[in-house]
Amino acid sequence: MSSTSQGRLLGFVLVALQGVIFLAVGISAFADGPAIRGSWWAGSTLVLLGGLGMFWAGKDLGRALTPMPTPNGAGLSATGIYGYVRHPMYAAIIAIALGLAIGSGRVWTYAFALLLAVFFEAKTRVEEGFLASAYAGYADYASRTGKFLPGLGKRRA
Repeated sequence: MSSTSQGRLLGFVLVALQGVIFLAVGISAFADGPAIRGSWWAGSTLVLLGGLGMFWAGKDLGRALTPMPTPNGAGLSATGIYGYVRHPMYAAIIAIALGLAIGSGRVWTYAFALLLAVFFEAKTRVEEGFLASAYAGYADYASRTGKFLPGLGKRRA
């Protein structure tokens, strides 16, 4: 199997796993189970902000938008929100998951939201390896740009 085929297969596996974990977040938010005190207002605010963040990130990514961890050849986006954060789409999805957890107060939703954040941490490591190979300036960009939040998680050059 070629490295391109392996990268494509890995990408499909990661995207499928991401979907399963996010689905678990959504289902667990509305399922019966152990709960702590939730806040509908705080949760709804995070879901709304996450949705806006996804829209903004998708707009700024343009033709380079893909769920796959491998670049699609449309170029590296380092302007707009990507000038501040390397993975704003993932940060927005984490915000939505956390909003569902806070809004529902469901313990399992918190657990799945945490699992999703850990998953995105791992996925970004794979993705950034592909990006560094595809774009000569990626290492410099990553050394000055936060990973999920501005200023936090900069890569060492």
